[in-house]
Amino acid sequence: MAKWNVALVREQGVNFAVALVKDHVVQSRHQSEELVSSLTMRLRQPVVLLGEDNNRYFGRSDIVRFLQNVHPSRLPWREVTFN
Repeated sequence: MAKWNVALVREQGVNFAVALVKDHVVQSRHQSEELVSSLTMRLRQPVVLLGEDNNRYFGRSDIVRFLQNVHPSRLPWREVTFN
């Protein structure tokens, strides 16, 4: 089982998730694309990745632009477990 720190957000009528990942994941386009695709299917909503130390985002550009103006501590984080 994998545990993830995820923030489920609804903003301006759009539901999306932010998943906290190691920095090397957002630095690899291939890894990021695969993980976004997998988490999007599991969570059934768009997913953006956030590097845990560098605060770098990867995902849908409209969501990333919005999140760049929101400090990560203001997101509603919770731990989610996937089988």
